[in-house]
Amino acid sequence: MPGHLSDIGFDLKTQEDFEQLAIKTCQEGQPYRTADGTYIKWSPGFGIELWAQLDRADEIIGLHPHFHRNGRMRVNIVEKIMRPNSTILDAAYYGWSNPSDGGTEDGDFPFVFDVPNDKIQEPRWGSIAVVQLAAFAHELESYSSVEEFDRSQVEGLRYASKSFIPAGLFTPESGDTVPPEAYANFAGHVLETSLIRNPATATDFCWAHVSTLGGEVDVVADPVLLNNVIVKGGVVKGSFWLSGVVIEG
Repeated sequence: MPGHLSDIGFDLKTQEDFEQLAIKTCQEGQPYRTADGTYIKWSPGFGIELWAQLDRADEIIGLHPHFHRNGRMRVNIVEKIMRPNSTILDAAYYGWSNPSDGGTEDGDFPFVFDVPNDKIQEPRWGSIAVVQLAAFAHELESYSSVEEFDRSQVEGLRYASKSFIPAGLFTPESGDTVPPEAYANFAGHVLETSLIRNPATATDFCWAHVSTLGGEVDVVADPVLLNNVIVKGGVVKGSFWLSGVVIEG
């Protein structure tokens, strides 16, 4: 079944597969020790990242996938989000995309992204940062051009070919999600794309560097999600989980 790990070429079938992947990450990765525990980052290649979490007794407590490539978004990072089921090394950041230089709570839209390495380099709250943002597909549609995308929207709500809805902030009944989740629905223009083979598993996945409202994002997807091949100059639209790392700020 497609999931966040299969979006970057780790096609796991059982809980034992997941546990073995966490162990391999700890064996192959680079440790980053903090006062609250240890992150271990394994980078098999091509932008694929797995971040294992160890508590202060060096027991594995989490595993966070990420994909680090070309996507960049300026974000006014307002606050940290913690959830009831989070580990001590988990975190999500709430902020505004593409803010004005004044650094107030404004921008194109508010949204939340999960963070694989929070304790290593926490940003200053209320500061403007550059975030490398990866979008792991839950659903994905691909169109060969903006014109084809526009023609596909014949009924109901019409999306611009560059649009972004922070779906993790709201319930289906239009109430607030508390705490907010790192989910979004967006459409964007494909700047670059390729089929990548995960060197650790020899399993393929799709990657696209996408320009959307607010900035640029790295989209990754299990190929079984695609209705059509992603093409440079085309449009993708779908629902995603967002993972981000602060690279400036």
